[in-house]
Amino acid sequence: MTEEEMLSKIQAAADKTAQNFAFKRTAKLDLIYSETRADGVIECYCLGSDMPLLVYRIFEIDAEGNVTEKSDVQNASEKTRHYNQDVRPGLKLIPPAVTESNEYEILVENKLETNNAVEVKLKSSIGRDITMVEIYRYFDYVSKVYFVSCVSVSFGGQYLFSVAPDNKHLRLIVGNNPELRARIDMITELLQARLLPSYQTIAAGAQLLSDKNVKAHVTLNGQNGEKINYDSTFCYDDPETQTRFAFFAKSGNEKEGIILVQDIFTQKLTMSNTWTEEQKAAVDKFKALMKENPEEFNKHTCSFFTDDLDFRYAAYKAGKLTPEAQPQAPAEPTEAK
Repeated sequence: MTEEEMLSKIQAAADKTAQNFAFKRTAKLDLIYSETRADGVIECYCLGSDMPLLVYRIFEIDAEGNVTEKSDVQNASEKTRHYNQDVRPGLKLIPPAVTESNEYEILVENKLETNNAVEVKLKSSIGRDITMVEIYRYFDYVSKVYFVSCVSVSFGGQYLFSVAPDNKHLRLIVGNNPELRARIDMITELLQARLLPSYQTIAAGAQLLSDKNVKAHVTLNGQNGEKINYDSTFCYDDPETQTRFAFFAKSGNEKEGIILVQDIFTQKLTMSNTWTEEQKAAVDKFKALMKENPEEFNKHTCSFFTDDLDFRYAAYKAGKLTPEAQPQAPAEPTEAK
């Protein structure tokens, strides 16, 4: 059987599989490598136009020409390791795709009508075009990682990326860093519980996080009833009271400001006359910390437009946060009165 015949059979089987997933979209497959086992079954290693280079899709073709995909992730990982360690070093010619890096350029994001999903088109380091659908976009300010999870729509493969500092590339997250893995596990659990907020797109999140000219605004009444505008500067997350304190500066006069409590789940802002005694005491503590130990203080500061993974996870585990109280996406910079 020629490579063209094998690929034709594999493509037909993969296209049929794609109909079992929500988007019912197919992807073009490339045959990277094949080898015949002692029992006559041909194992085929394939890479699709909706997947980055990480773990190959493995198909088996028996003597009668029947095609079966071995979708077990562990098996696919073992076969991929076999190719990289045992096969590839002995090859004189290898497909260009095999040499691409783990970084992919973001070409465009398209909002889809289905489930408010976002399609992302990427280009690999060797020029291969890849189209995936984003599941979520979440910035964890503790690890300083902007996580993006994408799915291959033709077979449901899920991949985790981080957004590069230039906000124009996605990097596959590989390896097993224990600290990062702990953050990822929390994110995954919240996502499964439908309690993980997401920026509208990677680009929208990047703008909120990096553009210092993008601010949240509030308008409050002054002592004489006049309207006073304030712009957000930063937030301080107090771990003891599980409270986020949002700092606002008076528009046009950054030396004057106020502190509001921001509910990260609803985005509601409240003034000091409604705070608990513990929250009031926390302000005195972190004001002292800001002067005496600014390095420690800064560990708990973040942008107004970020969520707090630890607060959210703690509230979820304590039963205080449920899917019925559906969380909102991080606030947009709109006027609040």
